[in-house]
Amino acid sequence: MKHTLYNIYLLSGLLTMLPCHANEADNDTVATGRNVHQIEFDYKPGAILHTNDFLRGNNPEVRTMNHNISYHLKYAFSAPEQSREARIYRDAYQGVGISYNDFNHQLGNPVNVYLFQGARVTSLGSRMSLNYEWNLGLAFGWKPYDEDSNPDNHVIGSKVTAYIGLDFYARWILSRYVDVKFGIGAAHYSNGNTQYPNLGLNTAQLSVGTAYYINRHTCRLLYRHEQLPSVEHSVIYDLVLFGAWRQRGVYEDGYPYALNGKSAVMGFNFNPMYNLNHWLRLGASLDGIYDRTANLYYDVNYINPDTNDQYHRPSASKQMTLGMSARVEFTMPYFDINFGIGHNFLNAKNDFGGVYEVLALKAHITRRTMLHIGYSLKDFHTPKHLMLGMGWRFGRMR
Repeated sequence: MKHTLYNIYLLSGLLTMLPCHANEADNDTVATGRNVHQIEFDYKPGAILHTNDFLRGNNPEVRTMNHNISYHLKYAFSAPEQSREARIYRDAYQGVGISYNDFNHQLGNPVNVYLFQGARVTSLGSRMSLNYEWNLGLAFGWKPYDEDSNPDNHVIGSKVTAYIGLDFYARWILSRYVDVKFGIGAAHYSNGNTQYPNLGLNTAQLSVGTAYYINRHTCRLLYRHEQLPSVEHSVIYDLVLFGAWRQRGVYEDGYPYALNGKSAVMGFNFNPMYNLNHWLRLGASLDGIYDRTANLYYDVNYINPDTNDQYHRPSASKQMTLGMSARVEFTMPYFDINFGIGHNFLNAKNDFGGVYEVLALKAHITRRTMLHIGYSLKDFHTPKHLMLGMGWRFGRMR
């Protein structure tokens, strides 16, 4: 692996010796009708955040788990350099990636497959910028909790989990073909309460990477001082229908206990949003939930024939709720990231009491249809359920 990294950076160094032509280096409006493509390799050494006893040393090796290294190979594309999209969403790119994680053997060495998107936050010069990038996908190949072979691992409860990552990095344009980058980031792994135990794994890491570009015609950051095109301040309306499955955990005598079986969660969001500018929408949402795991109650004289526990399921009306949430949406090409904070006004007690939070990614299939991938929390710390579904957009499109 060390020789591979050396060869990659040696090749990158040679490519930086290819000069920009003068007319390309001095002209920020290079005309091209083709998308810009990039292939990138990232090396990310980091650390595990010790959020529970298993990671702090309550494991068969009786040691704190710190080892965390990942290797990422990614492909991305961005809009043609002369396009309106490139002028508005400067340096925005999106694509697919795969990575290998080197953790402690009690956790496993999962492989991540993910979507990602990034863009410029601000310019630091004619060839350097501060950028962000988010990752969302699945991690395969964990060594999860097992009652016999891995009973102490309450961090990961399934062989497949979700993977969420966020990086901030400095990008340096070395040549027309090559960038290098270095930064910091964090990642989260969880199965979204689809299977217990599910304490989740959080990591932090440094990153060093290099990217090779095809169809790029400049060595400089484009449109740094150019005024943005005007935006239409219209209102759009998103209707989302979603569902998921959930395994419920309870506490008995102060100890966590996972109920047998999994139950359905279904719901909808009706979400009017106002286009504030090219990147931001503000609005509200009417949120409805039917959660078959909500408001279960213990009965010492009862045995559930399906799950063999002593928890009653109440009537369907007590497992439904309606709420209102304030929403803010970060909008980019192909993807919107939606965040909401709300409170229920129907059945607003027990499991439906308190404040709920929603974080969702809307991946656009057409101008008016989208995939919806989200997660819900209660009171900013209690995990609730996934939100997997479809959405439809109404109103005047900008």
